[in-house]
Amino acid sequence: MTIDYERFARVIARSIEIADEPDANPVVVAVFKETLADSAIAYLAAEEAVANAMTAFAKENREALDALGNLDAPYRVARSALLAVLPDTKLPDTLKSQPTDTDQLKAIGRLVDLIDDHVGKPWADALLAGDFGQRAPTAIKELTESIAANKALSKAQMARAQAYGPTYEKYLSFKQVVRNAYGPGSKQYRRIHLRASPGAAEKEAGEPNP
Repeated sequence: MTIDYERFARVIARSIEIADEPDANPVVVAVFKETLADSAIAYLAAEEAVANAMTAFAKENREALDALGNLDAPYRVARSALLAVLPDTKLPDTLKSQPTDTDQLKAIGRLVDLIDDHVGKPWADALLAGDFGQRAPTAIKELTESIAANKALSKAQMARAQAYGPTYEKYLSFKQVVRNAYGPGSKQYRRIHLRASPGAAEKEAGEPNP
């Protein structure tokens, strides 16, 4: 069952708001501080870290794709030129045929290294001075940064997933206290009540139909 982390973050933020109400029930406030407060702050921080990591990865990935697009034709020229001079050389196929960004990075790096091995020869010098030699370093840089950003995003998502379980259990207990203190029809309870089963991406109570 899919966990809607973003929606849960909204419910946790609302839980904090309920505990911070000027006329909040003292028991609700005390229970919140004793049980959910620390986990709520930690979960919201984890959610924000994921959002920031997603933004960073989107930027780096876009820049990597642009750099790869600019390198595609020069890569083909450089690859065919090297194979014409050194036909027995084993080379990766075109960049677009590579299954992952890591494979693309390796393909570019290998071709650069092979050409560098022949610096001083006219064909190698021409490739390094031309579009391939000018654009390959940028593509390597952008791909490296995109891969790092993707790893950072995965790490942030894992941290959020680890924070979710304990926070959800404490939220359930706090929600029950809110229900009993304010009533099931209260605005406080309705704002933090999820109709869905644990973590499911379902409509929150009180939300209008789309």
